[in-house]
Amino acid sequence: MDLLKLASSVVGDVTAWRHHLHAHPELSGQEVETSAFVERTLREMGADEVRRAGKTGVVALVRGARPGPVFALRADMDALPVPELADVEFKSRNENVMHACGHDVHTAVLLGAAKALCGVRGQIHGAVKFFFQPAEEIGRGAREMIAAGELDEKDPPACIAALHVFPGIPAGTLGVRRGAFNASSDSFSLDVIGRQGHGAYPELCIDPIAVGAQVITALQQLVSREVAPQDSAVVTIGTIHGGVRSNIIAPDVKMTGTIRTVRSRVREHLFEAIPRVARLTAEALRACAGVEIREGTPVLVNDDGMFDRLVSVAERVVGKDRIVAFENCSMGGEDFAFFTERVPGVMFRLGVGFKDKDNAPLHSSCFKADESAFVCGVAALTGLALDVCR
Repeated sequence: MDLLKLASSVVGDVTAWRHHLHAHPELSGQEVETSAFVERTLREMGADEVRRAGKTGVVALVRGARPGPVFALRADMDALPVPELADVEFKSRNENVMHACGHDVHTAVLLGAAKALCGVRGQIHGAVKFFFQPAEEIGRGAREMIAAGELDEKDPPACIAALHVFPGIPAGTLGVRRGAFNASSDSFSLDVIGRQGHGAYPELCIDPIAVGAQVITALQQLVSREVAPQDSAVVTIGTIHGGVRSNIIAPDVKMTGTIRTVRSRVREHLFEAIPRVARLTAEALRACAGVEIREGTPVLVNDDGMFDRLVSVAERVVGKDRIVAFENCSMGGEDFAFFTERVPGVMFRLGVGFKDKDNAPLHSSCFKADESAFVCGVAALTGLALDVCR
């Protein structure tokens, strides 16, 4: 089958859907109009068993003419709380909300794959299941859909795939990586408790700001001295809050940070090491420190078998010379990892970078996507579904 020809038959709709979604972005957990639009569009194209999964998640199936496996495809739908500065005709109409991570593209492309597959039902053995997932940006949406039984009870898929746009490679290219694809993403809060007093008499106080500075320095040595050089990890302090005026030593300092790893054992080690280093460093300086770690998303690992399928399909869609093999795992988090923990899966990058232009990164107010990439995204997802369900 000519996958690009099949994808081209729906790409006009994909572009129109994307423009609508981009102009009407909604934040994580608030995708009310988005999910209604997706649900309505799926019903209009003739998808089977369109239903809600949780408040704003949508699931649909395209059942084939013959028995076979269930294969799942997933797209996320939520936007980010940033103002749009990109100059496009379909600019966001919701103040300080923008699809700056390309989830509008993901949703539109997956709708396109669903429509293409509705037209070739006779060639599908089994069924293709579509997950339109909310709340990826806060790491909640995948877990909500799994909790609704969509992986275990209701047409459980044998395997799953997803794409993510990437402006760092040109439109018309597909980015792939075997093994770890996205790092785990966890957060923590850190409180340093001292003794308040007058800034002119530090000997009568315990300065949590000074202690906090030492804690931060000590935490930076975790990656360089307790993590093997071949294992990637990040410990970042992102916020510091403490003090009320220049001549008062504050009673406490509050900080928050993020932890990124690509191996489960490194993740577990840092969960133990961060509280230990903070507590002992503070104690050495007469203060107290407490850490609360909040588990986020695990490492996203591409299954070997699904990776091989992806590369085979990608070669048919864009050709070997337009497949970009990523050497390193992304340190960004991705809650698609909750799916791949339970089901063999694969994620790949859809290049949306403009040629000979300065492409703004993801999560930027100036992010744009080259829409010529949409046909490759639809073809790749459709091709994977037909490859599994044959």
